[in-house]
Amino acid sequence: MPERIRRQQKLNPDEAARLRAARAEFKAKPTKAKLLQSGEYAGPMSLDEYLSWRKGAGDAPLTRQLQAAIAATEQSLYSIAQGSGIAAPVLQRFVSGERGITLDTAGKLAAYLGLSLLPEARSKI
Repeated sequence: MPERIRRQQKLNPDEAARLRAARAEFKAKPTKAKLLQSGEYAGPMSLDEYLSWRKGAGDAPLTRQLQAAIAATEQSLYSIAQGSGIAAPVLQRFVSGERGITLDTAGKLAAYLGLSLLPEARSKI
């Protein structure tokens, strides 16, 4: 068991209140051992489960639209990466479906391709 850390001075009232609130929040939550026994928690994902889960990450409409726009430019991935300020390996793995990209990277790519990132119009019911 790791060695317990001891404080050199007492907590001020605000710190003590935050500590009590954090302890109260986690006291109500079940421990990992209880979750494992209940069957509600199976532990961390295996590598195969993770890779399977990641494959589905490329199914988002934004991903498909950006990949289609890249293909339509007829430019090399290297030139798109250079022009947009994105690392070439990141762009290559995104286009091949091996990984997703951040919204910041999607914004750079969209700006370079002359696209706008707009929220999908949803009807109000």
